[in-house]
Amino acid sequence: MASRSVFITGVAVGIGVKWLSPYFVPVLGALISPITRLEVKPLAKASLKAGWLGLERGRELFAYLGETVQDVFAEAREELVRAEKPPVDLS
Repeated sequence: MASRSVFITGVAVGIGVKWLSPYFVPVLGALISPITRLEVKPLAKASLKAGWLGLERGRELFAYLGETVQDVFAEAREELVRAEKPPVDLS
């Protein structure tokens, strides 16, 4: 029964949007038109620069983290190897 109520709600919303769209579309057009007059190239260029800078910083961060993790694993492995070999008694 829930699917029927969802269907009826969807149909009602669709009909409402169809009836009200002639009133809302011009208002949305008036709100959006000033945005379309903006110069987009400098904004896009700045966005690409910021994205590229973020990508480079992220690469540096992951490289540093990778080296740190490798160092920790190497130290742990060395400690395990030392712990497995008992000292040799030369007497």
